[in-house]
Formats: sequence, structure tokens, C-alpha cells
Amino acid sequence: MQTKKNVLTKQWQMMRRSCGNVRQVLSIKWTAFRAWQESPIEYKMDGSAHVCNNCGYRYRGNYCPRCSQSAHHGRISWLAMWQGIGQLWGIESRSAIYTLWQLLLRPGYLVRDYISGKRQVSYPPVKLLFILAAVVALIQFFFPRPATDISEIGFQYVDYALRWLDEHQSISALANGCIFILPTWILFRNAPLYPNHSIPEGFFLQVYIAILTFLLSSLFAEGALASTILIVFYTFATYKQLFGYGYWGTFWRLLICFALSLVILVIFIIIGIAISKLHIFTTAQ
Repeated sequence: MQTKKNVLTKQWQMMRRSCGNVRQVLSIKWTAFRAWQESPIEYKMDGSAHVCNNCGYRYRGNYCPRCSQSAHHGRISWLAMWQGIGQLWGIESRSAIYTLWQLLLRPGYLVRDYISGKRQVSYPPVKLLFILAAVVALIQFFFPRPATDISEIGFQYVDYALRWLDEHQSISALANGCIFILPTWILFRNAPLYPNHSIPEGFFLQVYIAILTFLLSSLFAEGALASTILIVFYTFATYKQLFGYGYWGTFWRLLICFALSLVILVIFIIIGIAISKLHIFTTAQ
């Protein structure tokens, strides 16, 4: 009986040590991941001497200080050919794919890096949005989704705008985000980590969120609950990481942002209806 008890005690101690080791490994991995979130790219300086192939200037470093050409540009090789083709779809030094990867794992930090002046961490966001739209349109051309009926309000310009936005989903996602720019500026301008952000910076914040929205909605069936949950989650995570408020502070500010955005949207719809009625009235005259 005593021997059995000793065996059980040893097994329990081994399990505790194993759990402790797992927790330690996870803690190390999490610390490394958090460090990567805040600073994902390490820049290295090439100290060797170069002669620029473009202007003939002698220098040390990665780029020519006279004409800015890369030290690695030379005669066209197979690699250079594929890189040139890849630039059309964002597969280059600031890879569109790597930018999307960062958006999924560090959305708010990426936005803060870009709008604060660190342009090399990200592929140009507006260009990325339209490249993503082109890729999704190409996929849907070969694997079409079932057509959806667009509810019509009954006013010419409003219905036309709704149909046009449905056909141009990248612009639709950006237009929806732009409604958030002013409410975001009002409610988050005194944020602890990024205070006094400007309206243009708010525009690029909404471009990144539009990219996330467009990407996540394209991965699921139209109207899927999973895509809605992920979009809400990533919007919350982006605002929290960018501005630095706590969970509750970010939550209630986003709720008010959403309410104010609905008010702005209703105002635009009323203006559209008024213009449509005015057009009908002038036509009848």
C-alpha cells in the first residue's frame, strides 16, 4: 500500500514539473511574441563598399545616397525577373502577404508604426486594398458566389449607390470605414499611447480596417456569423493596440463611435433621398 502511494506521489510530482515546464515555455514564447508585435523588423546595415550601377557613385551601405538605387541591383537574373513580376501583386521587399500577416497578428501596432512615420514596415495600404480586391474578384470569377438581392429603398440615387457599392466591395469597405473617421477623432484624440491623431491618420486607420474587413468577409460565406465576430474582434484589437486604452475604455468608446457613425450614415441617406426627390420634382416640371 505504501509502495503504491509512493508511486502515485512521484507521478504527481512529475506531472507538476511537466506542467511547470510547459508554463515556462509558453511564457517565453508569449514574451517573444509580444516583443515581435512591438518591433517585428530588424534592419541590418551592409558595411561593404559598392559602386552604384545607376550613377557610378562609390559608397558603403544598402542604398546609393546619390540616386537611392539598391546596392543589390545588377544585371537581370531569373530572381530579378520573378521579383519584377511579383511587384505587380505586392510580392516584393515590403510584401503585401507579410503585411496581411502582420495585420492578423499585430493590427494596432502595424497601424501605429505606419501613421507615425515607419513606412517600411508595411506595403502601401491603399494599394494593398485594391490588390486584395483584384485577387478576390479573380477568385470569385472562377468560383462565383450565389448572387444576393440588394434591398432597394425606392429612391433613384440611393438605390444606385447601394448597387454600385455592392459591385465594388473594396470601395464599399473603405466608405463604411470613412464614416468612422470623425467619431474616432472625437473619442480617441486623447489616447494614452497615440494622442492627438489627425484626420488623415484616421483615414489610414480606416484603410487598414477596411483591408481586414474585406479579407475576413471574403474567407467566409456572405453573411456568416464567424466573419462578423472576427471583424468585431479585430476592430476592437486594432483600436486597443493603437490607442492604448484598457478593455472597458476601448469598448465604450467604440460603441459610441458606432452610434455616431449610424447617425452620419442616416444623414447621408436623408441627403440622398432629398436629392432624389428634388430630381424627380424638377423632371416633372
